[in-house]
This record gives sequence, structure tokens and C-alpha cells, in this order.
Amino acid sequence: MIAVLACVIGWASHLYGVNQNLESYALRYRAIRMELGQSELKIAELDSLFSSEDSNDSIRKLRSRITNYELAIQRQAELQLQQQRINEEQEAILQNLMMK
Repeated sequence: MIAVLACVIGWASHLYGVNQNLESYALRYRAIRMELGQSELKIAELDSLFSSEDSNDSIRKLRSRITNYELAIQRQAELQLQQQRINEEQEAILQNLMMK
């Protein structure tokens, strides 16, 4: 029973570590994608940010910047769609007026 419990705890801690690595890599990818549109990213700085133990606050700030950037991109896409719909409605109204 104790051996099974130890195996379960060991497996859970292994999965936790794997999940943390995946989240770290996902955040790195999102940071690279965000920076490519603005300026050249220094990959070494990004790696050092994730490798240092005292960087929790920096990672939190980076995650916040990335989230804000992605929300801004999403909002911009929504506004472009809305503008496209407005333009289509205007064209339809103009066509209706021209036919009359």
C-alpha cells in the first residue's frame, strides 16, 4: 500500500514538472510571437528570464504583457470585422437608393 502511494505521489510530481515545462515553453512561444511584430527579440534574455529562480515577478509581468497584447490583437480583429460589416451595409443601402 505504501509503495503504491509513493508511486502515485512520484507520478503526480513528475506530471506537475512536465506541465510546468509545457507552460513555460508556451509562454516563451507567445513572447517570441509578440516580439516579432515589433522588434528583434533577444532569445538569450528570454531564456535567462526563465532559467533564473528569482524571476517569478518578471515572468508574471511578461505573461501580463502577452495577455494584453493578445487581447488587443483580438479586439483589433473584431473591430475590423465590424467595420467590414458596416461597409457592406452601406453598400447595400447605396445600391437600394440607386435602384429607386
